[in-house]
Amino acid sequence: MNGGDASFRGPLIFLGRGAAFNPLEGNTAAYIREENRLFLIDCGETVFERLIARQALTGVTELSIAISHLHSDHCGSLGTLLYYCRFALGIRARIVLPREETAYIGSVRRLLELFGIPEDFYSCVDPGEVAGFRAFSAFRYVKTAHDPRMECFSFELETPEGGVFYSADTCRTDEMAAFIQRHGKIAAIYMEALETDTPGSVHLPLDRLRAALPDALMEKTRLMHLSGAGCMRKAREMGFSIVEA
Repeated sequence: MNGGDASFRGPLIFLGRGAAFNPLEGNTAAYIREENRLFLIDCGETVFERLIARQALTGVTELSIAISHLHSDHCGSLGTLLYYCRFALGIRARIVLPREETAYIGSVRRLLELFGIPEDFYSCVDPGEVAGFRAFSAFRYVKTAHDPRMECFSFELETPEGGVFYSADTCRTDEMAAFIQRHGKIAAIYMEALETDTPGSVHLPLDRLRAALPDALMEKTRLMHLSGAGCMRKAREMGFSIVEA
């Protein structure tokens, strides 16, 4: 297979594919829009601007947002988005959070308090409450390792085409491997990647990702959260596809 930008999107539309220090590619985030409902994964510094530029929020009456962790390239414009929901759209956004992760829920609430967001501007809902989308029948948080100072999560979606794995930031392949073992039918795997394997890095290097991926799943794997032009070039040379954004 020749590497390049992937024409296959699966159920997700990407707003960006860059890591924190690669702002020209936009912060990595993706969404699903069906009629007046929108489901958003991550909301970094560039995400609100791109949602507005694409008119992705026009006519939205229900917005659900999942946040993988609290680094600013994954939640930096969340406050602005919630204000926009309240004052421009006239809706109360839903923050999708795993009910059993009470410490993480508390961290998200504290962040929104610091942003000046009143609690009645949003509601916290369990992943099981994100229902009614044709694109997926189930959505799950899966705890992973990234920054040891905070809780970080990958995501799994069940779609009519098979399972979808999405890991915005991680330094290991354990959760991806477990997902592959559990799913006989896989629609897509979305993974982050770093160009080099640096000791102590909180990101996943390309070489380690490639070693953990069965050959048969290479064409279903799409890279995102890329650290720069060198990383993107190496990924394509290795045969990976990169999400379009």
